[in-house]
Amino acid sequence: MRKVWSWLKWPVVFLVVVVLAFVAARVVNHFRYPDPDLAYPDPMNAAAYPTAMPGVAVTPIADGPVRGFHLRPDDIRHRGVVLTWGGSEGGPDFDHAELLASQGHEVLALFYFGQPDQPEMLSRVPVETVSRALDWAEANVESVDPVTVIGTSKGAELAALAPTYEPRIDNTVLFAPGDHVTQGLDFSNVASSWTYRGEEIPYLAFSDASDSGPTLRMLAATVLGTPVRLRPVYEATFDQPGAQDKQIDLTRVPGEVLIFAGGDDQLWPAADSARRFAEMRPDRTEVHIYPEAGHIFSVPGDYAKGMWMGGSAEANAAALQDSDRILGERLADWSR
Repeated sequence: MRKVWSWLKWPVVFLVVVVLAFVAARVVNHFRYPDPDLAYPDPMNAAAYPTAMPGVAVTPIADGPVRGFHLRPDDIRHRGVVLTWGGSEGGPDFDHAELLASQGHEVLALFYFGQPDQPEMLSRVPVETVSRALDWAEANVESVDPVTVIGTSKGAELAALAPTYEPRIDNTVLFAPGDHVTQGLDFSNVASSWTYRGEEIPYLAFSDASDSGPTLRMLAATVLGTPVRLRPVYEATFDQPGAQDKQIDLTRVPGEVLIFAGGDDQLWPAADSARRFAEMRPDRTEVHIYPEAGHIFSVPGDYAKGMWMGGSAEANAAALQDSDRILGERLADWSR
């Protein structure tokens, strides 16, 4: 027995030291990278959103997979309806919905996964949910002409993709978009983020990227508890053979396209995607890129939710203010 222990002692000691080092690193990084203060720290919690706003009636929507909030101003000053979706955090982009409702737009702020009668995770989300939401709007809002969809991050992927399958959409606004369909975020069962009529929409998978280095570094950051830098993973994914076949066709949008992106986006290369989108339909696509801003303009710093977002508090705040101004002006023009 002593002989066996003499053989095993040093491997066991080494393993214990490695485990303790990982634990120590995670503890240190927990305090080194605290979560910033966000308006909605738990964006998938529908009960966390306000049910009353000055001059705006806020009504929860719970109609099968159509889940979210109907924001109806007491004084509707613009035609049409606006639909908003947030990103992979699972929220309905209530910030933009609140802003636009305060300006007299009727808005549906919508979840697209994580709620009752929806996919539990951001994987295989039916694009038909957009059509169901427009059916609900036709029965419950004052006017559905024009229809404007606004998506942020992964929600921008949905907003860019939706006009291919839903002809009632007139205008599209994208914040920090990707221009390819990518895999969902259920890593236990890799599949497309989106489906149509039960079939997966062709997508790019991280595992098919020619360079596996970014994915390995992402896993290492996850183990050590440091913010994950996803941009290199997405860049390698977008650069894989056959990627062009999974590019989203923005030419199906019949009206106007407005795109905002941060030049220092560290989650994915949104500025590059914005430029490629503009090349598809240069006559009716307006792009604003803020060189020093990150992925989400409302994030007060360069990381959040365990991921590097890029930018700085000052650059993000400036981009938020300017993009809110432009968004309000363009939607007012489109909805006269």
